[in-house]
Amino acid sequence: MNKKNFAFYTGFFLLVAIAFLLRFYRLDERVFHHDEAAVGYFTYKLFNDHIYNYDPAFHGPFMYYATTEIFKRFGDSIYSARLLPAILGSAMLFFLLPLQKYLGKKGILIAAFFLALSPSFLYYSRFYREDIFISFFSLLLFVCAIKFAGDYSNERITQKRHYLLTVIFLIILIAASWVIPAVFLKLSLLLTFRGLTYVSIALLALCFILLINGGYPVRKVVYLIISALALASLAALKENAYVAMALIGFFLFLLFIKEKCYIGLIGKIKSLDNAVIVVFTEVILFIFVFAIFFSMYYTGNFLDLHGMTDAFMKAISHWYEMHKIERMAGPFFFYLPIMALYELPIFILGILGIAHYGGIQKKNERILIAILSYWIIMDIMYYLKSIYPDTGRFLPITYIPDSIIIYLPLLIYAIITVLRSSNLFLSFLVYWALTNFVVYSYIQEKVPWLVLNPLLPLLIIAAVYLCEILSGMNFKSHNGIIRTSLIIIAASFFIYSSVGLNFYRYTDPAEPLIQASQPPQKFSLLLEKINEVSLQYQGNSTDIQITDGELETQFLWYLRHFDRVQWRVNVDSTLDAPLIIVHDGDGNDSDAIIAKQNLHSDYDRLDSAKMSWYWFKPSDITLDYILFRKMDRAPSEYRVVLFSKPKS
Repeated sequence: MNKKNFAFYTGFFLLVAIAFLLRFYRLDERVFHHDEAAVGYFTYKLFNDHIYNYDPAFHGPFMYYATTEIFKRFGDSIYSARLLPAILGSAMLFFLLPLQKYLGKKGILIAAFFLALSPSFLYYSRFYREDIFISFFSLLLFVCAIKFAGDYSNERITQKRHYLLTVIFLIILIAASWVIPAVFLKLSLLLTFRGLTYVSIALLALCFILLINGGYPVRKVVYLIISALALASLAALKENAYVAMALIGFFLFLLFIKEKCYIGLIGKIKSLDNAVIVVFTEVILFIFVFAIFFSMYYTGNFLDLHGMTDAFMKAISHWYEMHKIERMAGPFFFYLPIMALYELPIFILGILGIAHYGGIQKKNERILIAILSYWIIMDIMYYLKSIYPDTGRFLPITYIPDSIIIYLPLLIYAIITVLRSSNLFLSFLVYWALTNFVVYSYIQEKVPWLVLNPLLPLLIIAAVYLCEILSGMNFKSHNGIIRTSLIIIAASFFIYSSVGLNFYRYTDPAEPLIQASQPPQKFSLLLEKINEVSLQYQGNSTDIQITDGELETQFLWYLRHFDRVQWRVNVDSTLDAPLIIVHDGDGNDSDAIIAKQNLHSDYDRLDSAKMSWYWFKPSDITLDYILFRKMDRAPSEYRVVLFSKPKS
């Protein structure tokens, strides 16, 4: 190993060590977030009672089953629940190494720095939700696709046609043997499952062997299988995997148009052209492997078509309804201030990189001028509508959602980039970042963790662009000193924001990345009091009464080991348990006041809150807020009260 390689690997593994340290340090100090408590309890039910039913509101089975295995080995705790997110969030850095050809060594180190210290990626790597899992498998899928595509351009395919035709014939035969009995003989697919499981496994093995014997590179088969597994895992994690599939499908369609693959395609199919057969076989193998893993995740069966269809329809119908009713609506610019506040160097360098690498290299200025002109025209329309409301009926902004109106040029820019750019790696990154941003800005399910979807490709673009800037920069010149100073300031603010969010203000509702449902840390005092008093009675068999059904989401997790909890108790009924938890609302008729009137004087009162939030206003954005998250008012809270009767 030469000195350059030694320095590179030393720097890279130092960043990996920092990533692991930051993700595991004080991992369980923060109490469970509202959403973490919900999925944590469902995981516990699966672990303890072996009960799981797919509910799109709480997403797919992958995370539950994977965490259950962690619970078996380390017990059910906050630390063990967050263990997998921390591991996967750290391990993502290793996926940068196969991209050295495209990023270069400096680019890998910059991307590793961004990924290790990113406030968003660090926070959600210490958070028990599916989103860091999504990022992990998305990056894995991207790396496999890039390596697979690189083989296409650099290596000649030499398969023998009869081998591939045999593979195709076997796949069609197996598919027919599944469908025909079910359709014509009206047999259950589960009946065919037992007889065909081993045949299907043998088919995969045979397909693998035949492809190798035909001169097909082994690693391409490995890339295909891992890609199919990664995509199936995405689908088994969260329903926005279907958004990713649609965007990938559209990208492949654009690539098909760009490469003019349609020319002579019919003739190639008729003549069984070798290249067409190869591509067709790859697609069939990919779909087959994907279907196997998807079915196993959702049904536990090898290929249960009915169960797979049911899971897919549940997901699509549920989230269509959530978007339709705008359950968690937000403005079209929802994700922009989050990225600007937390990911400043990635945000700025990513935008500059998209402008530099996207579109048509020689006509970038014209495209950017056209986009700016479009936005000026739209701004005039919004101004006219606000001044003269009657003009709104003649303007498109009245009938089309703001996110589509505003971000349409970005979508067009992404399409032009794919069609015109000669760099497949960068064109896909630009497409990936822009389309994700546009789609999630449109979908009316605005939650901060979804920012990871456009942020991941933006991070890689920012690393490539910064590497290019540094490579051509004279550090001793006046401009070089200014640029270096700006980069250091932006990187310092980046680290400062990450450390502040994850290790100091991790329960501060003024942090928008946390979202409203974060319980204040004083919630942990309430939990400590419950455990303290229960030990003076029957321990986990101590009677606990809870009057408010809204408290169940979090307390189902925290009281999972207590076997005598009475839920949704009427506040006017007899409240005599050693531990009573009620909602404290405003006014004289709140549950807390009514309960206090009906209780004996030997009860202690502890005020707490299960969540707190701010409704942000433009006037809140001050220097004090940007640097220290200082607000000029107290947060709103969902207050709760614990009445306890300690023996001593």
